[in-house]
Amino acid sequence: MRHGGKAYISFSGGKDSTILLEDVPFKISSECCRVMKKVPLKNYHKQTGNFPITAQMACESRLRFQQWLLNGCNGFNMKTPISNPMSFWTEQDVLKYIRNYKILTASVYGEITDDGNDILKLSGVQRTGCMFCMFGCHLEKEPNRFQKMKETHPKQYEYCIRPVEDGGLGLGKVLDFINAKYI
Repeated sequence: MRHGGKAYISFSGGKDSTILLEDVPFKISSECCRVMKKVPLKNYHKQTGNFPITAQMACESRLRFQQWLLNGCNGFNMKTPISNPMSFWTEQDVLKYIRNYKILTASVYGEITDDGNDILKLSGVQRTGCMFCMFGCHLEKEPNRFQKMKETHPKQYEYCIRPVEDGGLGLGKVLDFINAKYI
């Protein structure tokens, strides 16, 4: 949230549930996607000469939709050329394809179910992304992604919750601060 040119974070806490991002007792960055996704793709291209092919879909974000309108599925003229052959697919297209061709998926997605009106859903998680991402976790119903991770991936859970000084990511401190349950 922005107010007067300053960035704030809101969370479910007591009377002081909004705080300036610059005043939180931990580092905050918007660089995750750049560091974890974009830089490795650029490095891959530099090392191999090959351009990346991803499964990004235009329906996933406004930016991806705008990129698809400008470049289509193959952004040959982009600063960093990339191919997104699934750009025009929807989530329903993906689920129908998986079901029709009996493609195995990761167990965390559960089963594909039909609501009776030919709308498909997953019985497990709807999206995965980075398992350590905390974006919006304080808004999730229980069990939230960290509570689920504790059950399904206990080693990764321990690593992400453990304090930085003990060799972990230190997310427990952040989750405590924003009053997001993870135990």
